[in-house]
Amino acid sequence: MLSDCIYYVRWDISPEAFSVIGLHMRYYSLFLIVAFISAAFVFYTILKRENKSLFLLPVTFNTLFLASLVGARLGECIFYFPDYYMRNPLEIFIPYHNGEYVGIGGLSSHGAALVIIPALILTARNNKISTYWLIDRVCVVVPLAAFFIRIGNLMNSEIVGTETDIFWGFIFERRNEDFPRHPVQLYEALCYLCIFIFIYRFYKIKQDKITGGIILGLFLVLTFFLRFILEMFKAPLNDFDRNSIFSIGQYLNLFFSFTGAALLYLRSSRFNN
Repeated sequence: MLSDCIYYVRWDISPEAFSVIGLHMRYYSLFLIVAFISAAFVFYTILKRENKSLFLLPVTFNTLFLASLVGARLGECIFYFPDYYMRNPLEIFIPYHNGEYVGIGGLSSHGAALVIIPALILTARNNKISTYWLIDRVCVVVPLAAFFIRIGNLMNSEIVGTETDIFWGFIFERRNEDFPRHPVQLYEALCYLCIFIFIYRFYKIKQDKITGGIILGLFLVLTFFLRFILEMFKAPLNDFDRNSIFSIGQYLNLFFSFTGAALLYLRSSRFNN
């Protein structure tokens, strides 16, 4: 089969970016750092633009970091592998099985979203600012961070797509594969970048007229509807995904998409006025 793959992309990038005095930096970690720095910079420009306290920058991003980490890990365990983690609950955050280190793998953005929103609500109340204002502005910067995170997934050869014969298919040689797959990480990254450009431009143009919740609604609809489509090109994660019409990820994407649509409907009348 390899002889038929000369036009495919042979992806053999090492997940390790560099090593300094015995410390190893992986591309995923590097892109995660870039994701937070770039999102923080855009959020900083928003605070300056609207004459808000710069103290909101560290407060908001500390909240985002902790909520993302906890929510993403819990979401991965509860949504995708509940049976395993019900039997091994300590492995959710303690990476040892029968005394052996097994590592902590798997993070769910859906779980992160479910924890981030209430965490931001508490942050807004504690700092006496509008809840919608804070969540809307965070939704401006999140797609940019998500773009870099998906590039990190690509460098790690993880979250792979289904098999394909399209000429831009990727052969993930580090997974010991000799057949091409959809580079769904790249598809998703490009979608996030487009969403960021659209929402950021919308925010700058309509800043003074935006009703609270409009940007959140746009973010939910655009992000999770596109993800619903892209899930069709992702390799299944578990038996449920293999045997169901829709994957677990697609059901979650539909939930967030419909939530965003309902929010847009409820808030749009005020926006139009």
